[in-house]
Amino acid sequence: MRTVFVIINPIAGVRPKDEIPDLVRQILKREDGFDVDIRFTEYAGHASELAKEAVEKSVDTVIAIGGDGTINETGRSLVGSSVKFGIVPMGSGNGLARHLQLPLDITKSLECIREGYCIKVDYGSVNGHIFFCTAGVGFDAEVSAKFAEADSRGPLTYLRCFRELVADYEPTTYVIHTDDGRVKEKAFLIAIGNASQWGNNAYITPHASMSDGLFDVTLVKRAPLMDIPKMALQLFTRELDQNGNVMSFRSSHLRIIMPHASAVHVDGEPMQMDGVLDIQMHPGQLTVICPEHPTSSVLEPVRYAFEDIHYMIQGNLKKGVKQISDFNRPVIEKAESLLNPFFNRKSQASDDDDEPMQEP
Repeated sequence: MRTVFVIINPIAGVRPKDEIPDLVRQILKREDGFDVDIRFTEYAGHASELAKEAVEKSVDTVIAIGGDGTINETGRSLVGSSVKFGIVPMGSGNGLARHLQLPLDITKSLECIREGYCIKVDYGSVNGHIFFCTAGVGFDAEVSAKFAEADSRGPLTYLRCFRELVADYEPTTYVIHTDDGRVKEKAFLIAIGNASQWGNNAYITPHASMSDGLFDVTLVKRAPLMDIPKMALQLFTRELDQNGNVMSFRSSHLRIIMPHASAVHVDGEPMQMDGVLDIQMHPGQLTVICPEHPTSSVLEPVRYAFEDIHYMIQGNLKKGVKQISDFNRPVIEKAESLLNPFFNRKSQASDDDDEPMQEP
């Protein structure tokens, strides 16, 4: 019997989660040798606690169903263990899933997990904080901080945060120590990639591998306005390293000295740090389930993006209707309290009229 511990984040992304437990049990059937335990997260950090519980129980597989935050929380409790890590992407970026060429469709993801083909992957840490895809300092970290405070998720919200910050952001001078020496440079952002992308197929470190024991580093300088459209295109065509406003290098260890406290992101999770960023590589410490023969479809990410927009609009409409209802309820209740005595008197008078007349 293959023991499977499933962790579902009910608020990740914009897609409904109500039918997921039934779908999990339909695909990972007990009669096929799967013993499934399903849990829902209830607060930030809960996925990590649940994953630790699963490791202590020596389960075969832990599945995280959620966004990059849920996947990061779950994965960091599995590093160094023999537990296999299954990923069902349901977030707004899905950077790790896309890098590993996992299916974005829920059913196909679960079928991939049922097959159980595994690889060993690296992870990184920034001052002890674990990441699997990318970490960074500078503009992208500031956008992550603003995105975390937004009241909605998805790529449209991320683009809005980007637009609001990009015009006024000032580059910072950093000193970077690598395996090969020292670099001092004014940077718009510095991205440290264990995987190749931020998410949504935006390849910030386009040639990064999760199994080579090295970080790929992309340092982006402040670019002239006329260069930005070309850089945006190169970001999605895996050619950003060819741009003249970009420096790229590899290293297994980095020390980044910052002149002041700054926002830093670790797999999109923003935090404030100051002084020195000590960035370490940890090779081959996580066992991830992935397709044995990955197939890529140009249409699947597009379809997924349109579905996300559909669910986001649907969710916003429901939220709007509820807000209107909540706003109007006190008015309706007040009107009812004022009118009820009138209708009660009228009803009483009507009852009196219906009483039979007494004969004299």
